[in-house]
Amino acid sequence: MSKKYSLLSVPHLEWHVTHSCNFMCEGCGHYTASDVYTTQTLETLREWYLLWNRRIRPRELSLLGGEPFLNKKIVDIIYMTKEVWDMQNDQEYELVSNGLLFDRTPGVAEALLDTNCILTITKHSEDENYLRLFDKAIDKIKESGVSFRIHDAVSNWMKIYYGYSNSIEPIGSDSYQDSWDNCPTGQENFQLLDGKIYKCAPLAYLPLQKQKYGELLSEKWNPYLKYSPLLPTDSDLDVLEFFTRTAEPVCSLCPKNKNFFRKTNPIHSPRQ
Repeated sequence: MSKKYSLLSVPHLEWHVTHSCNFMCEGCGHYTASDVYTTQTLETLREWYLLWNRRIRPRELSLLGGEPFLNKKIVDIIYMTKEVWDMQNDQEYELVSNGLLFDRTPGVAEALLDTNCILTITKHSEDENYLRLFDKAIDKIKESGVSFRIHDAVSNWMKIYYGYSNSIEPIGSDSYQDSWDNCPTGQENFQLLDGKIYKCAPLAYLPLQKQKYGELLSEKWNPYLKYSPLLPTDSDLDVLEFFTRTAEPVCSLCPKNKNFFRKTNPIHSPRQ
């Protein structure tokens, strides 16, 4: 039997190829509306992958952001990611995008087709001006022949904090079990960042807000900034425990009830 099938099977793994985004989505759980513009290089991502590709085997693997098409190396990243992770037919490989930059990214359609990578397009609004651009983008995607699907980020959008930029504060919960049971990230939102693996996007990208805003960031975030991710040096037992762990105190960062709301046109800042 091939070595890859003896690796620990995990449900899902994803990461930002860039934190930059062309949208300003109110309440984004990845905090990409907060002007953090870091973009990962091909070499950096490869280094991250090599720390884990001989230890875990994701059943689903996702490239996202931010907006992935803002990374000028996205075509190379698509090919390299499939190769290093040795993605097989029983695994799902996807790229998540809002779609509006698809036709401005030379070679991306061919790369998606060559690697059997599904393009997941997030639909964010019913605003007439937004829909005009969205429908045009979908037409371009259809013409390309790539396999795609549309994720409803209109009615399935949840808020985990109040405010914008340095004024954000967690909604929080008095029951981390209830928060876990109603997890806005789906309980399998494992994030790879700087070679470490985090339980979810809100925990993974929160330190970037602290780096940007420093003492201006509310002290209400402090308990969650103490979170310790899974390290490449951790034991196999630690890895197994991490991926099978359910509710834990840091889950109280998110509200205990599903907090659905309809955001404004994401092409414009919600602060306007």
